[in-house]
Amino acid sequence: MASKNNWIDLSLLGLCIVSLLGSILRTKFVFALPFINYNHLLEAHFHFAFGGWITLALMTLLTYDLLPSPFNKRPVYQWVLGAVAISAWVTLIASIAGDPKVLSAITSTFLILTTYIFSWVFTADMLKARLGRPVTLLALSSVVCLVLSSGGALIIAYMYISGAVDTYLYRHALLGYLHFQYNGFFSLAIFALLFNNIGRAADRKLLKSIPWFASLLSASIIPSLFLTDQWQVHNPWFRVMTMIGSLFILLSLFFFAAIVHAVYPVYQRGQPVIRLLVFVSMGFFMLKLLLQCLGIFPTVINIIFGRRPMVMGFLHMVFLGFVSLFLLAYMSEKGFLDSMKKTTRAGLLIFAVAVIFNEGLLTTQGMATLFTSGMGLFPWLLWVAGICLLAGALLIFLSRIRSR
Repeated sequence: MASKNNWIDLSLLGLCIVSLLGSILRTKFVFALPFINYNHLLEAHFHFAFGGWITLALMTLLTYDLLPSPFNKRPVYQWVLGAVAISAWVTLIASIAGDPKVLSAITSTFLILTTYIFSWVFTADMLKARLGRPVTLLALSSVVCLVLSSGGALIIAYMYISGAVDTYLYRHALLGYLHFQYNGFFSLAIFALLFNNIGRAADRKLLKSIPWFASLLSASIIPSLFLTDQWQVHNPWFRVMTMIGSLFILLSLFFFAAIVHAVYPVYQRGQPVIRLLVFVSMGFFMLKLLLQCLGIFPTVINIIFGRRPMVMGFLHMVFLGFVSLFLLAYMSEKGFLDSMKKTTRAGLLIFAVAVIFNEGLLTTQGMATLFTSGMGLFPWLLWVAGICLLAGALLIFLSRIRSR
């Protein structure tokens, strides 16, 4: 239990660092700050957001909450989680101190090898533990996507080390990496945790939708990968794959709407702030699925991927709105965050409101670029949103330390 708490502490500290880096990047937009290298800081923010916060938190919860004892007490998990944390912090320091590309490539490769070990050991233990079928399918699919995402990361790492950067290949490697991380590992792992948590408490009739949702969402990962490529690669098979992927996503959205009714009574008895975080998170997830379905239309793809604020809005919607809010709610429900404390509730509420405000700003800014070159007010408002995210994350972390 002590080890589990230590990794939770470190992951929440990671959230604070990610929020701090994000707020500094936003500050760079409104003030000169010539002593700060924007590209280096952006590289640090990107890598640490994945390794120092989300990956560490998800691996910790998958290990200690999904796997029963004695599987989760194996020393190999301590080594794996330690390796993830070390690689994230080394990349962070190197990125801020100097040119991050080569060292980031090395530490990213080290992290990838670590995820291979975790995926192998975790899968073997999970199958022995005999979890429910939907939970097993989602958890297994999540670690498979974690392994598949390494393909894009390894290609990018090779480009950095060799110095031979192909812009076209880089873009597709990055999109593939983000797809298997966001739509694969992050999303599937979250629902494995959620369904494992509510399996015995929800209405059995409504829970009949869960196996269908788990199967369709897992099956959609590979064909939906082609959604971002179909308008650049004119291949009829790409079009077929995107139609299949969109159909699976649309059907999973239908079954998920029924599952929401099963989730509500489970969280209705808890703290209002936890209920708020869960349902805002699930709302962002449904919006993500809807936007993916609309990806079969060229106009939507051009709007989303042709404007930086829209791209950033979509990525932040999934990373902050869906994944981060759910993890904070889950940690609160499991007692890692004391939701009875006013400081914890205040931190969670500030963070959630800041996420919603941030997404509204990015979406509005992206839509505004359709009609004008930009508005000078947006950088200032985004800066305020970044400060609020940092304030919420710090309150959450400090309350957690005081509770320990």
